[in-house]
Amino acid sequence: MEILFNIQADCEATQTSIRDAALGERAIRGLGEILAETGMKATFAVIPPDMAAHAATYRDLESQGHEIGLHVHPNEQGFDEFLGVYGIDEQVRIVRQAMDAFAQGMGRDPECFTPGYCSANDHTFPALEAVGLKHGLVSMPTRNLPQCACVWGNSPRDAHYPHRHNRCLTGDVDFVDVPPTVDAESRMWGGAHPQDLRIELVDAKNHWYTIHKNVLRQLAAGDAIPVKYIKAVTHNIFDYSDPRNFRRETLLGVIAAARRICEEQGCRLVPATTAEIASAYRARVPIPGGGERLALDTRGRQPGIAS
Repeated sequence: MEILFNIQADCEATQTSIRDAALGERAIRGLGEILAETGMKATFAVIPPDMAAHAATYRDLESQGHEIGLHVHPNEQGFDEFLGVYGIDEQVRIVRQAMDAFAQGMGRDPECFTPGYCSANDHTFPALEAVGLKHGLVSMPTRNLPQCACVWGNSPRDAHYPHRHNRCLTGDVDFVDVPPTVDAESRMWGGAHPQDLRIELVDAKNHWYTIHKNVLRQLAAGDAIPVKYIKAVTHNIFDYSDPRNFRRETLLGVIAAARRICEEQGCRLVPATTAEIASAYRARVPIPGGGERLALDTRGRQPGIAS
């Protein structure tokens, strides 16, 4: 049994609230060193200003087998902060503008996409399909932050095709959403956010429980989860080039924990990009025709139960 393992770095060190391109460069180079040392693979999701500042470094990382995708914070393009407040036409406009900037740096269009704050609405997945994006981390299962236009409810925790009209359901959109690994039962921020496998969120010991819980959950599901994976997330606003940096130590601890847990469960941990996770999913699950119908729970309609 294989468990795919991906690290995603959202690259946004040049955004207005940070404005530290030098830190961003050190971070992505440091991450590259860690990945080379551990044999892991990453997906770097990059906002347009970071691409403009570090395009050569991202091209080098891509040549090493890592994935470079698009990250969008609309305010950095002159729009409001959150993608999820816009309709489909505005979302298409925002994302296409960012794709053009990406292509200038990478010499190709992106296929991978992540919105800032995981902000999205029911227009988002059709918009991504319309511009030709193929996969990415869009959802954050169980996060409930309406102030960030980020409300995901009990959305799928594993790779899936999204629903065309409801972002929290599976459906027939030609885009593979690959959510991050979360512990939905461990709540943070007043209960609004699950503990996700974000490197800077807690230490490696706490992350061990999230990894362990998700490996066991996926193994117990058998073929019901056709592609099993662990997806960690971080940002290029921490100096991963510094051996003493706490986040670097935590990332190394997370990688070691994932390996140890998989070994204990008789699994093989396989480094993967988000693209490789999505490709494995597409190979095993055809896009359904016409989406899915929801089954109505009628247990409450039994005789003797008050309506």
